[in-house]
Amino acid sequence: MTRLPIHVQRRWVRLSILALSALASFALGWILLDSGQYEDYEQLVAWIGLFVSMAALLVSLAQLFPTLPPPTDAGQLADDLAISVRAQWEEEVAARSLRTPRVIPLDWSATRRPVAAPPEEIHRGAGDGLLLRPSLNGRLEGDFDAAARRLADGYRRTPAGRLVVLGEPGSGKSVLAAILTLGLLAEREAGAPVPVLLTLAGWDPRDESLKDWIERTLGTAYYGGRTEIPRMLLQAQRLLLVLDGLDEMPEAARRDAVSTINTTCGDGVGVVLTCRSTEFQDVIAGGAPVLRRAPVVEVAPVSTTDMIAYLSDINWPDGVQWEPVYTHLRANSDGPMAAALSTPLALTLARTVYSNSGRDPGELLDFDSSHAVQDHLLDHIVTAAYAPVPGRGGGRDTDGWEREAKQAEKYLTFLAVYLERHRERDLVWWLLSQRLSSPLTGLAVGTAVGLLATFTMIVRILSVGPGGDAPLPEESVAIGVGCAILATIVWYAAPGASPGALSLRREGSLERLGRGFSTGLKLAATPALPVCVAGGIAISFSSGWNEADLAGIIVPTAAVCGGVIALCLALAVNSWLDAPPEHSKKASPADLLRQDRRSSLTGALAGGVLFGATVVPLCSVTWSTVLILFSAATSNPIPSSTATFIRDNLSSNFAYSSTLSFILTAPLPGAVLSLLILLTRAWPRFSILRFSLAIQGELPWKLMHFLSDARDRQLLRQSAGAYQFRHIRLQERLASLAPAQDRSTPGPRTGQRAFHAATGATAVALLLTGALLIPDTSNRPSFEFINTGHVAAMTFGPDGSQTLITVDKHGNIKNWNTETGDAVAVPDHSIPKSYLESSDEFTTPPTLTSGGLLHTTLSEETFSGATVSEDGYEITPYDTHELLPWRKGKSSLRIDSIAGAIEHASSDLRYLLQADIAEYGNSLRRLDTLAGDKVDCDVPGETDGTYWRLSGNGARAATSAGKRIYVMNFTDCKGTDDLWSGNKPIDSLALSHNGRKLALNAGGVTWIRTIAH
Repeated sequence: MTRLPIHVQRRWVRLSILALSALASFALGWILLDSGQYEDYEQLVAWIGLFVSMAALLVSLAQLFPTLPPPTDAGQLADDLAISVRAQWEEEVAARSLRTPRVIPLDWSATRRPVAAPPEEIHRGAGDGLLLRPSLNGRLEGDFDAAARRLADGYRRTPAGRLVVLGEPGSGKSVLAAILTLGLLAEREAGAPVPVLLTLAGWDPRDESLKDWIERTLGTAYYGGRTEIPRMLLQAQRLLLVLDGLDEMPEAARRDAVSTINTTCGDGVGVVLTCRSTEFQDVIAGGAPVLRRAPVVEVAPVSTTDMIAYLSDINWPDGVQWEPVYTHLRANSDGPMAAALSTPLALTLARTVYSNSGRDPGELLDFDSSHAVQDHLLDHIVTAAYAPVPGRGGGRDTDGWEREAKQAEKYLTFLAVYLERHRERDLVWWLLSQRLSSPLTGLAVGTAVGLLATFTMIVRILSVGPGGDAPLPEESVAIGVGCAILATIVWYAAPGASPGALSLRREGSLERLGRGFSTGLKLAATPALPVCVAGGIAISFSSGWNEADLAGIIVPTAAVCGGVIALCLALAVNSWLDAPPEHSKKASPADLLRQDRRSSLTGALAGGVLFGATVVPLCSVTWSTVLILFSAATSNPIPSSTATFIRDNLSSNFAYSSTLSFILTAPLPGAVLSLLILLTRAWPRFSILRFSLAIQGELPWKLMHFLSDARDRQLLRQSAGAYQFRHIRLQERLASLAPAQDRSTPGPRTGQRAFHAATGATAVALLLTGALLIPDTSNRPSFEFINTGHVAAMTFGPDGSQTLITVDKHGNIKNWNTETGDAVAVPDHSIPKSYLESSDEFTTPPTLTSGGLLHTTLSEETFSGATVSEDGYEITPYDTHELLPWRKGKSSLRIDSIAGAIEHASSDLRYLLQADIAEYGNSLRRLDTLAGDKVDCDVPGETDGTYWRLSGNGARAATSAGKRIYVMNFTDCKGTDDLWSGNKPIDSLALSHNGRKLALNAGGVTWIRTIAH
């Protein structure tokens, strides 16, 4: 599909922002006008101005985030890459001690094997008189830099810039490739092709093309996963491919490798290929084509003279005698001993083993084959590498080195078996978690996240206290189960990630932000679409669509949309921070680990903070806005002003009722998202695996430190961002010593799909179990309004906020289910209907509580007035207050020792409410008949409510006057004065038992509103 030009894309973005802003401003103005608040024109204008300003700001910000420009000139990129490659291999050459004067001599010359291209093809296009054999003959001895220059100069004389290097195992082919790489880099001209040394063991031509493998390998090693720069360099022929270890590929893959290299790399692309002599000859004899236009050189075995000279030039410890071995070598230059020590690998092994272990080299004379000699040296190399160097003080710790050596050999054997199982040479740390993690790791991680979330919610409950608005323990368990399921799904669903890099670059910002935002939309759409479709079908075939059902779906969906927007913004920021570097960097496993750790933590923290800060406001705004629009469209008023309604939903529906509650709650969703983001990154998964294997004793706790130390001890080597055993023979030998069951190659995971299905079924079972076992304690009804008709009084039922009891002016009782909006059966009661009637506006409406009707019997003194005692003080008459229960057969409650009128009471008559008790002004008094104390709170003088209603727990009281609602909190005597946006005054109201729900009736419609103060 053709993409639009960037200027057209930006134009559409600006137009979309302006159109959405205009639509939102128009909708807000229409809502305010339709609500009847004509006095709020200034507020309307302010809101419109705010939206327009925000739109202008967003359009301006879009200009600050340019898209990713095309890479700079290929020559400049090649020069930049050359610096990184040279720094990497200079460090590796120093680590291998190749610059020491005592380096083993290496000789190479043109091969006599029938594996080279025909001479006429090699010299095609070359000038007359070019002698190939003298230009490729060489010797590495003494001066490393001089040998590198000679080898590079000989390579430059090859007509096509192609070369094949053959040799026996351990003969120094990889060393020769590294020398050639540095020699070419030392005299490289600006803009010339860059030699890059790559290990072919990590490439399978049957699964991945050569171009893709080169781009991925170079992108991961030098560009933080960015592949477009290697792709451009490859297309511009600015790469010289030094491909090491064709023989280390699977035999079937070898046959296709040379053919693929010929097909992919046309003329003009330099290629250097190394392979074992016998394996390469077998591949060519088996029908594979030779490397086109490439001469072939072969590394010669180390001569007996050079062998003895090298071993004699070492200061051996006292008691280590090589003379018997030298004598045998001179007498049997073609024997097994000479063949075994004819490679640089065997010579360096012998030097290390007999320098540090104190063993007698004469034991080598007891072996009758070269393989037995090499195996013997390989069997003792790890112990020798960890042994203290004789005669050196202040070096490695000499205490317990044997135990350390055995432990190291165990760890290295485990890693060798791992590489042999996967037929690989590169030990890449970010692939370990994908291959070695137990199938149950995801469940364990999910369980740990769920327990952590549950524990955090319990701490929040204990911190806020029982009188606060913290979730109930059952809700905390539900949250923990949900977090566990999410973490488990993320662990199994997230693909294996490569190391990322943190970069605060403007270039490509829109692309990265858009990628993260679209990822959030995809993640949300995956579960949302099936749920919406299934819900719609279920409603269509059950009760059918009605206004209440529509509200019950649209409004929660709006809240979810707010959360989705917050998720998309958080993932966009996380994606923006994970920017690949613009320039190449020297690659090493430790550097890649540090980069990914920094990128993972920063991206997860930024995304989590943004999500935690925006999810609740966005959910509240979208929830409230959609409900306002729906209410206006259905001609049903909302139970407060627009601003108050949004504010209340921000503080109430999402449990942000106090500063402490905000501090303890706001970070929770952000922390959960941060954890989920971390579970998708390479470093956290590697850390989890590392701890798991360390607990099992398979690998050390500080794995990267162990690998770096093993490299310093010449047991491992480093190739770009991976570690390798110093030679494939060491890897194979260690793996062969492991138990047979450990060495067996893992077969195809036929049960993987079944396991994933079982995991999904387990997650669903946990969710359903939690839903069945945890009681529904939510006090947030699905329906915000009920068509109850006009009522004279109402109260929440004895079962909490799920039932609403209403009484009309004729004394008729109705019960309503606040979760479905339907009328339910009224239980039998013995309350006289005359007690419930209030036929005209001058009749006092009945006083309803969740326990029953509060009926007051006036005493005789009330009719005749107050009496005066002998000392002149006035005696207040006493009334009798009786609570008549809603259900027949229950005993009524009576209290008759309270002075003054009772405004309202709790369901058990523990708390009694009195109004206007102060001599001047308005005041409320809450009496606690059980504890015998009272709480007096002043009420603002402008609050002229007619009837006060008390919550069942005595914590709050509320009243209404016209369009005004006043709520008093008895814990701190602080009240809140809110406006209602409805066109009609409030007729009646009621508080739930916990004081969090407020029911108000106006114009024949009863609204259920959540309050937080």
